[in-house]
Amino acid sequence: MQSKKKILAVLACGTALATGFVLNNNHVLPTVVKVKASTTSVAARSYGVDVSSYQSSDVSSLAKAGGQFAIVKVSEGTSYQNPNGASQINSAIANNMLPMAYHFATFSSNSSAAAAEGKYAVSVAKSMGLPSGAYLACDYETGDGNVVTGSASANATAILAFMDQVEAAGYQPLLYSSASILNNNISTSSVLAKYPNSLWVASYATMGRIDTADFNYFPSMDGVIIWQFTDNWRGLSVDGNISLLPLTMNSSSTATSSASSQAATTNINQQASASVSRSTSTTRTVKTTKTVMHRAAVYDSTGKRSGSYVYPTYSKVTVLGGIVRINGRNFYKIGSNQHLVASNIDGTRKTLSHNAYIYTSKGTRVYVPTLKKGTSLTVYGAKVKLNGKYYYRINVARYIKAGNIE
Repeated sequence: MQSKKKILAVLACGTALATGFVLNNNHVLPTVVKVKASTTSVAARSYGVDVSSYQSSDVSSLAKAGGQFAIVKVSEGTSYQNPNGASQINSAIANNMLPMAYHFATFSSNSSAAAAEGKYAVSVAKSMGLPSGAYLACDYETGDGNVVTGSASANATAILAFMDQVEAAGYQPLLYSSASILNNNISTSSVLAKYPNSLWVASYATMGRIDTADFNYFPSMDGVIIWQFTDNWRGLSVDGNISLLPLTMNSSSTATSSASSQAATTNINQQASASVSRSTSTTRTVKTTKTVMHRAAVYDSTGKRSGSYVYPTYSKVTVLGGIVRINGRNFYKIGSNQHLVASNIDGTRKTLSHNAYIYTSKGTRVYVPTLKKGTSLTVYGAKVKLNGKYYYRINVARYIKAGNIE
């Protein structure tokens, strides 16, 4: 996740200035929160952190701030080990936090390489003292040579090869990525078919400090067990996460042995808005308010255009449940037989092939820090023509030239 932090920091600065707001840089000490903690389980709606070599070996301050679980980076590829990993795991346990771990993937869509990385991650996790039965996640994102632009099916197959090694070693496998990559670059249905409720999704409402999760911005996806909602939780410069289901350390994966977990997969979004129910008789659809970031036509359940109405840019819609897959495309359901293309709301992840300036809707340059080549960012909708040139929208009334996108 170290590459993600660098990318988001750039975008935070550019977006903050471009949209006219300023991130709060006031130095406010985090509140000390008393929580019921445990090294073997935490309840749904519990807060936690993920840490790497960028954070201290001592996580006691994170526990005092209310963190009940700590997800420690243990490895990357087949040669890197987090030098602080063992100390961070031991510190988490000493501070009565549920210890978990993650591995930064570099295998792209190569299943053989994925299996090798899985074995390596397991070996390192064990050597660092991660207890048997703990969660061990595959961090699958762009960076350090990992390419996510292969076929969604091939990516999922490789990820499963990694997760299989984790499960075989007695750990519980999870998959971490951004909402955009999970929706557009990975066949998550294949992953969830084998490992239900195994997704750890990153999706931020805004950049800068966030203390508590706002479920109005939950990314409406099925199969999510943990939501990473900020990269600066309570002003501590650490990723903040919240559990949507109970997290329990055991000797066999809850993803394959728990019938209640299977039932919750029907619609994990219900956990985001109400008390956790592990019974199929109480399943209900969650309604989430989202903003249309690009003019959105309405489609029926077969993927065909329905009617002539088009939702205007920046209008609000109520999404029913999570992503719906129709004819290979991702949609959000907004009513009976009514769907909007998900990318018109969530956008699509792109990578800059050149340095990029930011422009207004009139094609006038906004003098903010230049977005650098290699930066990953979200664009909304198709290219638009402004003053004879093509642009992509990256925020409210903010654009970059289409030629700067790979």
